[in-house]
Amino acid sequence: MFFGQKEVLIDEKSRLVLPANYRGEFPNGQVYATFGLDDCIDVYSEKTYLRKRERIRQLSDYDKVSRDFKRTFASNTFPLALDSHNRILLPKPLLEKKGIGKKVRIVGNRDHLEIWDSKAFADYESSAQENFSKNAQNLIGK
Repeated sequence: MFFGQKEVLIDEKSRLVLPANYRGEFPNGQVYATFGLDDCIDVYSEKTYLRKRERIRQLSDYDKVSRDFKRTFASNTFPLALDSHNRILLPKPLLEKKGIGKKVRIVGNRDHLEIWDSKAFADYESSAQENFSKNAQNLIGK
């Protein structure tokens, strides 16, 4: 399970060193990077990615919203592998589309990691924390 956050730098070749506390979640070194639902890149283990891919595959091809989602997901998913230095080469199309610079925040989000531009995550986090207590009450109960 992924949790916590860490700030790291992406090198000049778009490689990111995966922090030690997250490496155990990728037992075979296979990683899938995909278009996140917010301003981030989602990173999945092979097992989690295959489960998610199967759920998406089951969406109807006859519904335009489903087709658009499936197309966006598939065309913005990249299989990656951890190298011998525990780095992943982040795809430039994802970095550009999500506006991610050299300084990033890796965020654990239960079954996957999120890679955010550090400033974008700071802005997001400030807003999300402001509503945390109210959201907890509304979502979890009184």
